[in-house]
Amino acid sequence: MNYLFYITVHVYAEEKIDDRVLVLHSKNYGIVGKDIIAPLRKINGKEYNIKNVQDTYKVKELWDWIDFKLYGNSLRAEHNDIIDFVQEYNIVEKYLIFNNLRYTIEDTNKPLLYYLHKMGISETEKINIQLLVSSDAGTIFKDDGIRYYIHSKESGKHNTPHVHVDIRHEVSGSFSLIDGSQLSGDGIKKNDVNRIRIMIKSKQKELIEYWNEHTDGLTVDLSSPKIMFYLSMSLILSRN
Repeated sequence: MNYLFYITVHVYAEEKIDDRVLVLHSKNYGIVGKDIIAPLRKINGKEYNIKNVQDTYKVKELWDWIDFKLYGNSLRAEHNDIIDFVQEYNIVEKYLIFNNLRYTIEDTNKPLLYYLHKMGISETEKINIQLLVSSDAGTIFKDDGIRYYIHSKESGKHNTPHVHVDIRHEVSGSFSLIDGSQLSGDGIKKNDVNRIRIMIKSKQKELIEYWNEHTDGLTVDLSSPKIMFYLSMSLILSRN
């Protein structure tokens, strides 16, 4: 069996489509950066044939194939910061398009053919795939209904490295990446504050690396005495 795929890429910022970073040869790569956007430019608007696959060909295999088209042998590296970042925070979301509607595939271990038949699509037809990328909005990840994001223009704000949070579209605020203290946001429930602080503590290294690489704020040195003191105190408190 042969499959014909057509891939489109869209970038969204502040929950709106903004494809300016996908313009070929542009030096504007947005907050996501060149390493992620450049491969997406190459795959955007292209048709691909996958030949001689079995009826059991899974959606997961298709998603893995797309990842390989984007990042090649880098996927096989034991450690690659870009790949780790893309995979851990699901920066590139993949969808199937049927009848101009975008569908999330919850069970990627099911055969692609299962979903084609479910939507009344023949395996001989061109299959549309859409990749959605979070860019200038600075979304890093979502967890338990809380969206964590960092703006690219942070110079002069709060005077400390921080992450913004949006809690189930009900309330928002910001928290220090150094010690987890709340910098802004009235009405955040105590349970959510604790949850956010635990997340910052567990992801502090990644969050500060993202801050350093993608904002115009002050660069943070993870080995500085202040941060090391905070990490040590957190470790001591967690043991008690």
